[in-house]
Amino acid sequence: MPKLWLKKQLSCVVAVVLMGLAAAPCWAKAQTPPPDPATPNWVLQNGVWVPVVIPGRVSPPAQVADMIKDLKTGHPGRVVHLAKKWLRHHKKDPLVPQVLLLEGDAQNAMGNKYAALFPYEDLLDNFPASPLYEPCLMREYNIACAFLAGYKRRLLGMRILPVYGDAIRLLRRIQNRQRGSPLAELAGIRIADYYYQNAQFQRALASYTNFLRRYPYSQFAVKATVRKAECSLGTFRGVRFDLTPLRNAQAELENIAELYPVLAAKMQVKALEERIYQIEGKRELEIARFYWRFNRPDSASYYYRRVIHGWPDTIWAQKARKEYARRFKHSKEKRP
Repeated sequence: MPKLWLKKQLSCVVAVVLMGLAAAPCWAKAQTPPPDPATPNWVLQNGVWVPVVIPGRVSPPAQVADMIKDLKTGHPGRVVHLAKKWLRHHKKDPLVPQVLLLEGDAQNAMGNKYAALFPYEDLLDNFPASPLYEPCLMREYNIACAFLAGYKRRLLGMRILPVYGDAIRLLRRIQNRQRGSPLAELAGIRIADYYYQNAQFQRALASYTNFLRRYPYSQFAVKATVRKAECSLGTFRGVRFDLTPLRNAQAELENIAELYPVLAAKMQVKALEERIYQIEGKRELEIARFYWRFNRPDSASYYYRRVIHGWPDTIWAQKARKEYARRFKHSKEKRP
């Protein structure tokens, strides 16, 4: 009997304790008010307040955010250092294109435009589907223009190395990477303009011709057509040389006069054609004089008469008449 009674008493005590333990959480929950909904560290999910996990400064996105902030606040050197370190440890992270662009922008901000091309090229070569692809191409175009404007690389701490060749290669690469785009047109016309401005007329002529072949309906088509004619005139080396550049220039001028009559009048196409006409007459007279010096009177006579009849209203025809009369005054041929 006493043992049975003791067991019953113990069972009652255990039941009471278990009931108290089960009720304790509910009591505590009822006594603890929920956090303020305005508190940014908590959010209500499915009726339960849970803490918001904020990324620490060691997480990759947080580090990229710090780099963006440093670049905006004028600390590009720190951005370059952090970007290189970040890229070594997060080669497969989806933010790699962003960090490459940040590194290039930081180098550019420090004046190291040539060094900025390395991360830019990495982005363009390895992440062609990135939304940062086109902005990166635009940055390279601006750097190429700076190179053509006189920017120089450092040598022994001094900027003395010109980079014109690198600029041309960079612009051609832009054309090939985004064919048919407005930026590709800008790159193509910039190459041709550089050669034209530096009196490299043969290369300029080839570049303008290539530009018109690639972009026949470009906004720069008229400009390229006019420059082609000017370059053809520029490649003419004198009356003692081949007249093919003059023939090409004349063909281009006729094309301009037909397609753009207003522009033709503005640029005085007729005056240019008159200049070509005069040069051709002078060329024929020089040929006549050449044959006379080398004792070829028949050939000389032919070219004298050609100048007189072909260019009758020029000074070269007047000179040809005088020289012909003096040199062939005893000739049986009928004077022109």
